Amino acid sequence: MGSIVPLSEREKQVLTCLTKGLLNKEISSQLNISIDTVKKHNKNIYKKIGVRNRVEAIVHVETTNENN
Repeated sequence: MGSIVPLSEREKQVLTCLTKGLLNKEISSQLNISIDTVKKHNKNIYKKIGVRNRVEAIVHVETTNENN
């Protein structure tokens, strides 16, 4: 099993926005970053938590929070 790479503070903010159902454009506006930056954060988040897409990321967060 590989080592766990923690999310940066900004990645955590983006992930929180994802779990609220915000679109990339909305996340961009809320966090005052470009849409391309949001997409890059999304890719990094997916890789770090071991998922392939937005839906899997949301399910991962919900499942992890239920177990804590």
